Amino acid sequence: MESQISLEQIKKFRDIYSSNKTNKIIENAITKNGLENACINRDVIIENQPIFNIELPESKRYDQQDSWKCWIYGGLNLIKYSIAKNLNINVIDLELSNNHIAFFDKLEKSNNAYENIINLENVEFDYLYKESVIKYCVSEGGYWDWFVSIVNKYGIFPYSYNPNAVESTNYEKVEYLYTEKVKKDIIKLLNLKKSGTNINLLREAKNEFLQENYILLCKILGEPVTEFNYEYKDKNGEYKRIERLTPIEFKNKFLDLELENFVTIGNMPMYNKEYCKVYRKKYAGNIYKNSYVKYLNLPIEDLKELTIKQLKDDIPVYMGAHILKFRDEKSGILDTRLYNYEDTLNLNTLSKEEALNLYDISMHHVMTFTGVNLINDKPQRWKIEDSYGDKEKVNGYYIMNDNFFNEFVLSVVIDKKYLTEEQLKLLEQEPVEFEIEDPF
Repeated sequence: MESQISLEQIKKFRDIYSSNKTNKIIENAITKNGLENACINRDVIIENQPIFNIELPESKRYDQQDSWKCWIYGGLNLIKYSIAKNLNINVIDLELSNNHIAFFDKLEKSNNAYENIINLENVEFDYLYKESVIKYCVSEGGYWDWFVSIVNKYGIFPYSYNPNAVESTNYEKVEYLYTEKVKKDIIKLLNLKKSGTNINLLREAKNEFLQENYILLCKILGEPVTEFNYEYKDKNGEYKRIERLTPIEFKNKFLDLELENFVTIGNMPMYNKEYCKVYRKKYAGNIYKNSYVKYLNLPIEDLKELTIKQLKDDIPVYMGAHILKFRDEKSGILDTRLYNYEDTLNLNTLSKEEALNLYDISMHHVMTFTGVNLINDKPQRWKIEDSYGDKEKVNGYYIMNDNFFNEFVLSVVIDKKYLTEEQLKLLEQEPVEFEIEDPF
């Protein structure tokens, strides 16, 4: 058989296609109505009712728009319940500043990038390309570990004291400009290293770059708040005022969750990942050496059990998933049966393991579990708070069937107090490093 497609093959394909009248009916339905509309399973939408027997109170939905900051909003959605409780206000009335976290995340990521270059022994381009040291050095995406590192160092406070700038919700221009600036600095560092410059002079150059970055970010996002006079009314309508409060003081006073006690539990059934092992991502971080992306790889049922434990204590669960498949944004349903591709297209989808091994799915979006419906102690569907406002889905919430959890949820963030003794023991392992390009 020839290596190229022959015209005889094409004729045979046409004959086979035409011989089945159903093919033309499906073709007409899809070309007229679109793939998803033609393949959607209405019964699946009806089955996934937005009712849950474990559910947190409804909160204000953030709208990240085109900011690429789902990982920040996921963190804010986790901590806002604790802060609202300690302020004695309704959680739906509390909005926290994402701009504050985004500013220092970008600044710290540049320092992390510079330090990686300063401390590398091999700075040849072949090595840098192979290891992807520079490729994602100040990218806008993020992880729970990065959120915690910024909040613990720089604090947090209400949105109204540092609202979004124009570019806060459309980060593409900032991403490209800032990345180019930092990469230009990296070229300077590489040249200095190749000329034998000592580490003290390298760090002097780095300090100049950081100063420039701070000024650049101030111009685009606004200068960071250092202190503010906090005024609000509690649930009883009583006026409160706290003068000269810093972001760290606000965090320490009103956030009673110990963020460093929360750990990422992954489900990555890949060819190069083992269950019950701890993994750490190479080079990636914001605060240098204090924001490693780490996770404990466990079977999917363990992730579900831990998520349910935390939800039962009214604590949301930060989660990472792939949601580009089998979702209907209009109804808010996430379900692997949602589109009948098998009967209409004769298409069999990849398993989770196959999809991860072939880099077909990745942890591209962060959301927050806020509810679950249990039948005989088994999860049937999950309530998920997204960060794209409240106009779509079910008032901004997804309804995820448990089958979708199996295939597309890749990580959850859990307070260590909910882990078993055996799971806690596993956290003591020395992490195995994995590549930046890996889908986690």
